[in-house]
Amino acid sequence: MSVFTAIISGLILSGAYAPLNWWFLLPVAVAFFLYSVTKTRNSFRIAFIFGFVFNYLTLNWSGTYVGLIPVLFLVVLQSIFYLPLGFISFKRDRYSRIWLIAPILLVADELRSIIPFGGFGWNRLSFSQANAPFSFTAAFLGDSVLSFISILLGIAFYLLWARAQLLSVALILVFTSLIFIWPVSSSSQGSASILGIQGNVPQLGFDFNSRAKEVFKYHVRETDVALKRIPRKPDVIVWPENSVDVDPFKYPEVGKRVSEIARSHSIAIIVGAVLDTPQGPENVSMMWDSKGEVQSIYKKRVLTPFGEYIPLRSFASKISPLANNVTDFVPGNDVVLHHFKNVKAAPIICYEVINDAAVRSISKNSNLLLVQTNNATFASSAQSMQQLNISRIRAIENNRWLISVSTTGVSAIIDNLGQIKHITKQNEPAYLNSNVDLIESLTLSSRLGNWSALVVFLMSLVLYIGKRRRYV
Repeated sequence: MSVFTAIISGLILSGAYAPLNWWFLLPVAVAFFLYSVTKTRNSFRIAFIFGFVFNYLTLNWSGTYVGLIPVLFLVVLQSIFYLPLGFISFKRDRYSRIWLIAPILLVADELRSIIPFGGFGWNRLSFSQANAPFSFTAAFLGDSVLSFISILLGIAFYLLWARAQLLSVALILVFTSLIFIWPVSSSSQGSASILGIQGNVPQLGFDFNSRAKEVFKYHVRETDVALKRIPRKPDVIVWPENSVDVDPFKYPEVGKRVSEIARSHSIAIIVGAVLDTPQGPENVSMMWDSKGEVQSIYKKRVLTPFGEYIPLRSFASKISPLANNVTDFVPGNDVVLHHFKNVKAAPIICYEVINDAAVRSISKNSNLLLVQTNNATFASSAQSMQQLNISRIRAIENNRWLISVSTTGVSAIIDNLGQIKHITKQNEPAYLNSNVDLIESLTLSSRLGNWSALVVFLMSLVLYIGKRRRYV
């Protein structure tokens, strides 16, 4: 029975993420898991099953073109971080031990965002909470506080179900109710008009860039369409990652065409390109100014393991022969903003959006966030919407409007409260045109940095110790 309940718990938790996006299933999943793990002596097995089902259902898109084996390796690795949940076992003091779930899950989320190979925190619990009514609290204590609040609600559901510690249930409900009186304020320092281009690709999958110039032409064509249709000239045009999947310096006809667009319309244009350097390829965000000259280049600092570089290459090639087709990219080191008019735009390239340090370091001196991504490999899956929800949390954490532009969708304009203002469909050309607010003020989360996660963890630990002492 416990195994079945653990499977159901993982299934329910996956529903909190795209494509369903039912945030409230996270607390429900926590309650179901607590029931399953406190009714068995094989608690570590139950914990692993719960983690495995959850991770497989939320990350199975990663095997769209590489097959089942690499996905299973990823899922097993991610599920190992959930094994400590087994310490919540059936004991005489189980009503104090259940409070362990908060610090354990918070640590698991942080660790799998760091190790191995820089971590893979794609499905951190907080990233499922973009639609939660308390999502704005991420501006105060970072995304970890969203996980903490949802876990507390899950504990409350379990205790209510078990008809135990009703005072604790009442205190949790009072705490979550008080959250809504927290003041939320932000003042903009002007606005800017943005034109985001989703040009689409000729073919989905890993070989979408085999005809890289066609992807470039698609974005040129959609830009021409958009400029003819929009009512007034924008301040900047933004193309996604890999929209120029060749080196514009080594293919002068490509660089010249981008320069012509900028110069002829007197509009800055930011594109995602790949530079071919002696050290290796670099994934970059480049801006041509309104005069058609390259003004700034940001080089992606956090590369995608097994996508842009291959750790343990000899082993990885045995798991999937596609590893041999990957040329290791070279990471950048510097924080570079794109400046145009009164805008200080922070480029975040695809995978970097899940890296706390990368987002925080580039956003603190900005007044607008630009996420340039390429979802052609996983188009038609939940991956794009999952990434968009992560971007929504980043917008709240850093008190910034955010423009997310993808080659194939979804692309969106998100305000500083994480609300989607405009969104495109997947797998078709489209554009986004809107005014966005420019905000420079920092949130408490931005000021605390990594300490925010530690503060939330200590809160959960104090709560557990307090409950533990009561039963000793």
